[in-house]
Amino acid sequence: MIRNIIILLGLPGSGKGTQGEFISRELAIPHISTGDILRKMIHEGGKDADLIAEYMKEGKLIPDNLVNKLVKRFILSDTCKNGCILDGYPRTLSQAEYFIENIDANISTIFFDVSDEVATKRVLGRVACASCNKIYNEYFDKPKKQGVCDKCGSKEFIARSDDDKDTILLRLEEYKKNTLPMIEYYKKQGKFFTVSAEGAIKKVTEEVASIIKKIWLCHIFLYYAVLIF
Repeated sequence: MIRNIIILLGLPGSGKGTQGEFISRELAIPHISTGDILRKMIHEGGKDADLIAEYMKEGKLIPDNLVNKLVKRFILSDTCKNGCILDGYPRTLSQAEYFIENIDANISTIFFDVSDEVATKRVLGRVACASCNKIYNEYFDKPKKQGVCDKCGSKEFIARSDDDKDTILLRLEEYKKNTLPMIEYYKKQGKFFTVSAEGAIKKVTEEVASIIKKIWLCHIFLYYAVLIF
């Protein structure tokens, strides 16, 4: 079975997570954040938990073989039988090549273009409601009522342990070194879209909505073309 996969690329803080959730609701396919999966593995413990925690604390990329195995298992599961959105994978050319060679998929890529300054502020100002996990930002997207979650009314907020200044700077450097080269790689693959991600969330979402309509129309065309021929 060929799965329809949308890959989200962009700096930490470029809005991939927010827009990934939007695309997931619109297309009724799961949004897979490898960062969330890895943090869950750390919380649950296990043989790789300490190693993963050390890499994330230092802002370094998780070894390719571990991430490849984890993502492949998710994508080939029934959860992703109708496709999925990948946020945070692949992050290196090696991972991208592994994906092409080992997973039968129809791939579209959306790149969220944002400056280092804006990305850093978004990460450092990011907090989540402790009850419902709704994301806010003290610079760009505060709760309507100070200190109270808009969604569930909770007054408790938490920041991710790896959202500190030193770690974000390391993550930006790792991104530029390992992930930026993939932009040209996926441009050559076709179905590559760029979104200016520095504007208001609503404006970015509108641009993303226009893109996913094009992507899904293309997927429908390919589906019927396979049936006919």
